[in-house]
Amino acid sequence: MKDIPRSQWVRALTAHPETMVIELANCLTKGWEINHEALPENGLSLLQMQDGVFEESYYLGEIPLSTAWVKLSANGESWQGAASVMNDTPDLAVALAICDAILANQLLGWEQVLQAVQQGILKKQKEEALRGAMLAKTRINLSLLTPEVDD
Repeated sequence: MKDIPRSQWVRALTAHPETMVIELANCLTKGWEINHEALPENGLSLLQMQDGVFEESYYLGEIPLSTAWVKLSANGESWQGAASVMNDTPDLAVALAICDAILANQLLGWEQVLQAVQQGILKKQKEEALRGAMLAKTRINLSLLTPEVDD
């Protein structure tokens, strides 16, 4: 868990199907009280980018965004978790926030969440390697296009 930063947990968990993440969160919180510190929301957010040349900010477009902030309670104790995900499913954001709280506080079932995070990281690494290979195949050597110069 120490080698995977918390900032990467949501990214790793979203490598799995939504239904799997939601089912995992539901299984692990049976008998627990789940309160929303902020109501789960979904909507659109503007994706802000920065120009590489002039370093000016601009908006690339809208992206779907769901957020959740939950508090899990059991036996008089409580723990919080939160998540923001580029998706229009608030149930997924809630499930990710629950997994965040479970893993961050090493609550009952945290090993299952950690295993899902580790598997998600591996899936993402394979996707990145495949994309890198596809990108490498599209490279062209532009030096072949320049006319030869006679001395």
